[in-house]
Amino acid sequence: MRGCALPLTKFVPPLPHVAIGIKLKPFTFSIDSTHSLSSTPKHPLFLSTHHHSKSNAHFSFSVSAQQQQQQQVEADEEENFQVLTALKTDYNDILIVDTPKSRMLLLDSSYSVHSILYKEQKWTGSYWDEFASLPVIVPKGPIAILGLGGGTAAHLMLDLWPSLQLDGWEIDQILIDKARDYFGLSDLEKTTDNGGVLNVHIGDVFITSEDFHQRYAG
Repeated sequence: MRGCALPLTKFVPPLPHVAIGIKLKPFTFSIDSTHSLSSTPKHPLFLSTHHHSKSNAHFSFSVSAQQQQQQQVEADEEENFQVLTALKTDYNDILIVDTPKSRMLLLDSSYSVHSILYKEQKWTGSYWDEFASLPVIVPKGPIAILGLGGGTAAHLMLDLWPSLQLDGWEIDQILIDKARDYFGLSDLEKTTDNGGVLNVHIGDVFITSEDFHQRYAG
């Protein structure tokens, strides 16, 4: 989300830290994200049977085998990711990555995660979830998202508040096109049965406007 992205650090549950180099034409990305895209090296597990009975030793080795099997499954899942699109626009370096569990939008030279959609759950466990609480603490009326990105907050808000009127502002038209292709943004632009909808606006929201803040409840 342009202009509103926060680092996924102390404000969210800790996630495995990884560093991956992905070489793509016509330029090279160096991804350094708190979201795991490849397995984190794990220290070997050393077991000693000294002063233990044979039954305890057998149990210890059984647990070790199960742990190693589970770690291998997790590593296989983490390593199985695909770059869906990578391009440079006038405003962003855009990288969209698909994993077995989620789809992520990474932007700018830092390649921070600006949007994420999980495939088997709606909640992200991150600051986007907090945005979804805004309608209950502001007066009734339209709400603006300044820096729409891939639309993570919009997905959550319209799922919880299907009658909500949302205006999503984004400066990068190409980013919006990619969000429609890969993050289901176009589905949010269709009016729900309860009258809610996301209206997408392309433009710089930081240009001074006399009535901008008067248009929205939040």
